Amino acid sequence: MKGERAGDLTSLVGGSTHTPMHLASAETPDDARWPSASPVSKLVERVVFLSDSALPIPGTSLRVGLDPIIGLLFPGGGDAVGGAISLSVLFLALQKRLPTWVVARMVGNLALDAAVGVVPLVGDVFDFGFRANQRNLDILRAHAERPLPARMPARYWLGVALLLTAAVVCICLPIVLSAYLVYVFFRGQA
Repeated sequence: MKGERAGDLTSLVGGSTHTPMHLASAETPDDARWPSASPVSKLVERVVFLSDSALPIPGTSLRVGLDPIIGLLFPGGGDAVGGAISLSVLFLALQKRLPTWVVARMVGNLALDAAVGVVPLVGDVFDFGFRANQRNLDILRAHAERPLPARMPARYWLGVALLLTAAVVCICLPIVLSAYLVYVFFRGQA
């Protein structure tokens, strides 16, 4: 399967395609998997893989990541971890200066994941199937072949600043709500 996926993160720095981490053998050194990718791109791809599809489910072709597991064990914890990962993918999109509508689509995935993630158990099951971080990474790959513009107008930066603000709100709101609900629950127990 090596070389079949065009537009991987290596194109952020002008490199060739690579075999994703979950398709490469455990013995393959990082430099062979990501021949020209920046260290940040490599790290983000690894973390997205861990959060969304690191563990195979025995007897099936399905995989589960650590994000829904953390969410089940620590309400709000999965949202915090997933949110930090989502922001890292968004910052890579900004590094590549993807169009505002593409960044808006990525923020939409993040917002949907955060909105459904507020509901206990339902949000964790949704995380298992929706995989917002992997979707955003795929969007980034699909648009990474664009030539990097030399400059972006001020309206672009204003638009992405507003989108990043919306993303941070979408990430923080479920965490604050979860913390408040835990506080109310334990305050009533005392």
